[in-house]
Amino acid sequence: MCGSQGNDCCCCPDAVIFTEEICGNIKDPIDQAVWTAPTVNDYIQGTFEVFNAGPGTIDFSVNGTVFTAPAGSSKAVSFNNPTIFIVQTFGQTGAVAGTTGKWCITLYKRVFA
Repeated sequence: MCGSQGNDCCCCPDAVIFTEEICGNIKDPIDQAVWTAPTVNDYIQGTFEVFNAGPGTIDFSVNGTVFTAPAGSSKAVSFNNPTIFIVQTFGQTGAVAGTTGKWCITLYKRVFA
C-alpha cells in the first residue's frame, strides 16, 4: 500500500482530469449521431448543450434519453459515462424548415499517468 512503509516511495500518481470541447452547427435537416464514444470509452462525464436559434424545435438525446430545446433557447444536460449524442431538427410536432442552432460538448476523461 502507498505509504505503508512510512514513506511515499513507489506510489501510483494521482489521476489527471482532461477536458475536451467539441462544437458544431445545426442546420435543418439533421437526424444523426454527432458524437459517439470510442470503443475503449474512458470518458467519465460529459456536458451536452444545444442552442436553438429557431424557428422549429430541436430534439437531442444522450445515451438514449431525449431532450427538447425550443426555439430561442438552449438546453444543457450532464451524463456520466456518455456513449452517444444524437441531434434532430424535427421533434414530435414535425419538421420546421430553416431551423438552425449550435451544439457543444464538454467531455471529461480521467487519465492515470
